[in-house]
Amino acid sequence: MQNQQSNLKLISKNLHASYRQFMDDFTAAPTVVAPLLPMMPAFQRDLFLAQAHTEHYQIMLQMQPQLTESRPYNIHGVLKTLGSGQLVLVNRQLHLTHLVDPDAIRYIKRVWFNH
Repeated sequence: MQNQQSNLKLISKNLHASYRQFMDDFTAAPTVVAPLLPMMPAFQRDLFLAQAHTEHYQIMLQMQPQLTESRPYNIHGVLKTLGSGQLVLVNRQLHLTHLVDPDAIRYIKRVWFNH
């Protein structure tokens, strides 16, 4: 009887560990590494940011890694300015708003989305 209980306990433990591993793999965000783009000079970055803001261009920003990021990452959207002067990048398709530090931008380019 005790042998059956220990076998049942072992099976339960293995099943629980397998389920936990499956859920960790299933719910983990896919790791996508953005290709590293060249660092733009500050004057060029500022000019492109001003044009993108004035013309309401859809843009892609490659950002320097900050806080929780370990490598550069890309964000997409349209630049807006808050009343405080803070730049934000708004992506309406994904319902995301990013606070943007211009000094953390590695690269900026205009992109076209197919609707």
